[in-house]
Amino acid sequence: MNLIVELKELLGGDISAKAASLVGEKEDKVKLAIEGLVPTIIGGIMKRASNEAGATTLMNAIQKGGHDGAILSQISSVVNDPESFAKVVEKGHSLVSMLLPDKKSSIATLISQFAGVRNSTATSLLAFVMPVVIGRLGKVVASQNADKSTLANTVLELKGYLLGETPENLQVKMIDVLGLSTFMSQELKPVQFASGAPLRSPGVPAPAAPKATDDRDNVVTYSSKNYEVDDEERQPLPKWVLPAGLIAVVVAAAVYFLANYDWQSTFASAPDEVDSTQVEQVTGAEIDTTALPKDTTIANVDSSNTAAEVKLTSIALPNGQSIETLPGSFVERFTKYVADTASRPAQVFTLENVNFEGNTSTLVAGSDKNVQDLAKIMTAFPKVQVKITSHTDNAGDTLQNKKLSLKRAFAIRNMLVTNGISAIRIDFDGKGPFVPVASNSTEEGKAKNRRIEVKVVKK
Repeated sequence: MNLIVELKELLGGDISAKAASLVGEKEDKVKLAIEGLVPTIIGGIMKRASNEAGATTLMNAIQKGGHDGAILSQISSVVNDPESFAKVVEKGHSLVSMLLPDKKSSIATLISQFAGVRNSTATSLLAFVMPVVIGRLGKVVASQNADKSTLANTVLELKGYLLGETPENLQVKMIDVLGLSTFMSQELKPVQFASGAPLRSPGVPAPAAPKATDDRDNVVTYSSKNYEVDDEERQPLPKWVLPAGLIAVVVAAAVYFLANYDWQSTFASAPDEVDSTQVEQVTGAEIDTTALPKDTTIANVDSSNTAAEVKLTSIALPNGQSIETLPGSFVERFTKYVADTASRPAQVFTLENVNFEGNTSTLVAGSDKNVQDLAKIMTAFPKVQVKITSHTDNAGDTLQNKKLSLKRAFAIRNMLVTNGISAIRIDFDGKGPFVPVASNSTEEGKAKNRRIEVKVVKK
């Protein structure tokens, strides 16, 4: 259920045109502003609802404000009457202050610059759209008798649609303004909050817990222990015993270290690469290093007859389809892995032959073959859930690389969705240059670091 599309359609067309006349702006600019406001508001509420305190506040706003979805059918009459419009905007200001208290001015500035409207107009439109969004969520609560966990999960399920429904030239700035970078990189997991938790009205302070008094600082106490008896039973150790023991421990540790340390690998000449175990500490999963490009400078390979000798292999899928691929390729290894019922999730594969145009999230022509094959495999194995993670090299600005990697991961996710895979089965993340698998001091190393990884979350 993509509420973002539904809300954009509801507020588009005639509604935004009439709203433009009420705020005194050009129709095309107001339409653009609303197109950016809907996903921006959803993004802010989404982040807020990801924790219990935020979900409770959202539920309170819906229930105590009487937001049951009635505004959805009344929206046409609202924009036809300046007085009704003003009342909705007034309620909207209160909702923004309650749900996005520290984002009001920054969102208004963001939309003002994006759509080319006055800052005051952007603020009014924000307040106009907010009750409509909350009204739609209120309809979910009313129709499903939803608790705050159901409400939060309804909002969080929109995460997979958020970037796709946000205008491309607004995406990065929206992520920055709402602070969504970390949130968007986290895996989507259903939340469950305690249903019996009491709801406290805003403005009523929680009762302070009674402060425990500790009189130990003011009262002198005496031990009842009979030290004379202890002294008779146990004589104190000589003063030299403790230092000698410490020295013995240090010497033993040094001997163990010298005997077991891998001196050969320390002094052996090796390429300046990051061990895959270092990557495992970041991803929490085993890295399939066999998928990484091999160093062609290690050996001279006679490739004159390679093209003639390489034959494609056909992989049969459980749903009756088949895939033609090279032996040992990502497609072959990934299919065998997900088909193996004994193998556990958390394996990470590098998606081969996926290239983007420089500093963009646009795939180079011909780079979609393995992505389409991945979609075929996921179609044949409907329980499989994956996480797409994009990495860059360290060239250029670090923050921009982080944002670029996020957009590239989303582009791959979008291709899978286009090929029929449910968005809820795909998480995505962008690590930028922070998790290299090779040295960035060479072009070959940079090429290895510019990669797309597929982690199997569930199978």
